[in-house]
Amino acid sequence: MKLMTILDAARAMGGAINQPHLCEQLIAGVSFDTREDVSGKLFFAITDKRDGHDFIHDAIAKGAACVVSRIPTDAPAIIVPDTIRAMGDLAQYYRSLLGVKVIGITGSNGKTTTKDLMASVLSQKYKVLKTSGNLNNHLGMPATIFKMDESTEIAVLEMGMNHRWEIHRLSDIARPDYAVITNIGLAHLENLGSQEEIFRAKSEIFEFLKHGGKVFLNGEDNFLLRYRERANFEFFGFGAHNNVRASDVQDMGINGSRFTLNDKQRIFLPAPGRHMISNALAACALGLELGLEPAEIAVGIESFDSSGRRMSIIRAGEIKIIDDCYNASPDSMKAALDVLASEEGRKIAILGDMFELGEDAPDFHYEVGRYAAAQNLDLIVCIGEMASNFMYNGAYDGIDVNGLRAKTAAIPFASAADFLSNWEGPRPGDIVLVKASRGMKFEEIVMALTQSVGRRGGY
Repeated sequence: MKLMTILDAARAMGGAINQPHLCEQLIAGVSFDTREDVSGKLFFAITDKRDGHDFIHDAIAKGAACVVSRIPTDAPAIIVPDTIRAMGDLAQYYRSLLGVKVIGITGSNGKTTTKDLMASVLSQKYKVLKTSGNLNNHLGMPATIFKMDESTEIAVLEMGMNHRWEIHRLSDIARPDYAVITNIGLAHLENLGSQEEIFRAKSEIFEFLKHGGKVFLNGEDNFLLRYRERANFEFFGFGAHNNVRASDVQDMGINGSRFTLNDKQRIFLPAPGRHMISNALAACALGLELGLEPAEIAVGIESFDSSGRRMSIIRAGEIKIIDDCYNASPDSMKAALDVLASEEGRKIAILGDMFELGEDAPDFHYEVGRYAAAQNLDLIVCIGEMASNFMYNGAYDGIDVNGLRAKTAAIPFASAADFLSNWEGPRPGDIVLVKASRGMKFEEIVMALTQSVGRRGGY
């Protein structure tokens, strides 16, 4: 972090310093967790899962230079009305001190994968900082900004949301030079009410785009195509109407795919699924915009290493597990099922509840079940309150309608524990997809399946 004085920080946050001698003291960093190193740093007393004000004196005892508090304290402090707001304001100020090009990424699906792909591409030419994991909210994004220093040339910042105006605030803090929207899906439908409102919420990323900045959008998304007449808006996708496009796609199943970028450069993407190509094209678009040669972009895409539990392929003995249990929506479920269906061997889908879908959640689960049944799988396992009822009903009805009863079976389980105690495990040669929303904790199923290698089971 570039050093700044406590007075500079207080002015940026509109806060009051309670001990005047602090003004010229330098800050070596920012923290809101006393479990990490806070020495020489500015400690924000954030009220989130716990009240950070309870740890003010602990922070000072551990060497914090000063605290940011919304309540009076005898500790060295900057007093502000709202510590979360103040941290965002300071991040915005700090971002303005550095000549870093900022790329903001949002969308219903694929944000983290796109961020990782983009960082891999751009690091072929630049010193790149990216959001760690999916720390993409009002706390995680400022924390990433504070990791910038004079050597950082490009920052790739992921922006997540659950409600309207959250992207507005994150864009205000980041002031992106470039904005990217991966798609407009159904995630957070419960909070926003309609896909139209999701579209409006994601579009908030444009509101603080720097003058002369550019926007890159998924040209296969009908909501985003509404912007096709806008100046400085470019599109990526598969059709000829896109500025950056993929052609001659070669699907290699779980091993990934190959495609030709803009009819010139052949690229290997080591991640399965057509939706992954869309994410890669967003990275290609920014690479071309920022002066990389197509061959450099190809190296960046081929060097990509996905964040955990997003279409990760685990080869355990003679079985293959597609670990995609970080999150789930109807669209991402169907994309993962497409990948599974393309494989050879006995195909098993272990599917769980999808969260935040609102009052239409039963219909969405039923629809995914019907879609799964149409993929000619061997076994569809539905786990959870919604999945064991509505998704299972969709799968069962789909099996009958499509005449698949002789091959395909569908089984409901109330919980992951119920499933694990009643299923004997995969057989050699099986390929197993594991997917659900993060709160279902399906990583426990992945672990159990991996440990069960070598046992022969059935259903």
